[in-house]
Amino acid sequence: MTNNWQGYTNKMLFHSRLLMEAWEDADELAKPAFREACLNAMVQAYQSLLAEIMTSYRLPVNQLPTLDEAINSVHHKGEVSSELQYIEKLEQHDSWLSALLKNHQECSMPIQRKSINCNEIPLFNANSVRLDQPEGFLSVLGFLKELVTYSRNFSLEW
Repeated sequence: MTNNWQGYTNKMLFHSRLLMEAWEDADELAKPAFREACLNAMVQAYQSLLAEIMTSYRLPVNQLPTLDEAINSVHHKGEVSSELQYIEKLEQHDSWLSALLKNHQECSMPIQRKSINCNEIPLFNANSVRLDQPEGFLSVLGFLKELVTYSRNFSLEW
């Protein structure tokens, strides 16, 4: 698998789309399971993209890396990756990628009981990504595909 991260990225993007379609058609009881499966597939596609970037720097990759692992590996080799720096900014700011990772992380947390508070007003800015409906996932999937294309084109330039 170490040499075919592009294939794995493509597979996970494809699985994300299929899971999104199944989520839309699922009954209400099954929707949370499809949402979580879609989150998992999209995060795996993102991590596989990180592995693609690492292999373009001729670094060995045997499992899906985190951004910190990718950056540390590239720095350890004495290189700087502008692609990873760009992705780091996306992860740290209020972006589609930070929303994706936050929602994915919340899946591994225990479910909290919510009390009903009529005075609570949800705050969303214009750039907030809503990942509670398939439409939000569709936009994030589009952004993720654009990031994959950008990264692959960037690595072809040099």
